[in-house]
Amino acid sequence: MVKQSFAVKNMMCAMCVAHVRKAIESLEGVKDVNVNLASNSALIEYDESKISPAKIKEAVVAAGYDMDTTPLSAASDNSEDEKKKSRGFLGKLLGR
Repeated sequence: MVKQSFAVKNMMCAMCVAHVRKAIESLEGVKDVNVNLASNSALIEYDESKISPAKIKEAVVAAGYDMDTTPLSAASDNSEDEKKKSRGFLGKLLGR
């Protein structure tokens, strides 16, 4: 099992989230799905021997939305460094 987050495009409301979640969770090989409207993303736990991000994207597109097949988690590897930089900047700004 692998757990990855993907960008989902064209979601505008809670019903969009429900449609995307339902499309993904109905796929064989998907164990868990959490779709987030605020971050326009879907955190998906799936068996990579049974399904691929490309197949998941097909289901999302069929539901009327779009999804990037490159995991967001690769981009978030630097998130801790970014947080440290932000705290340093804010500290300087606040005189700390």
